[in-house]
Amino acid sequence: MSAVAATVASKVTASHLARAAYLYVRQSTLRQVVSNSESTQRQYALRQRAVALGWPAEQIVVIDQDQGHSGASAAECSKRVEW
Repeated sequence: MSAVAATVASKVTASHLARAAYLYVRQSTLRQVVSNSESTQRQYALRQRAVALGWPAEQIVVIDQDQGHSGASAAECSKRVEW
């Protein structure tokens, strides 16, 4: 483990791990979803990072319902994503 990774891991406390971890995966347009597949893969890989930091997999909530939708309006986002 690198020094940076060890520092980050040491800052995650039991109170953090007692809560759900939310991972918001997003690309604004369908073209970005298709063109930026590496970015999308890296965003989904953050789930494994949360597991490595100690979160149980069942406590990690992935929000990706608005992939390919413009972020023009927060109201539209809140209609698509169930919080």
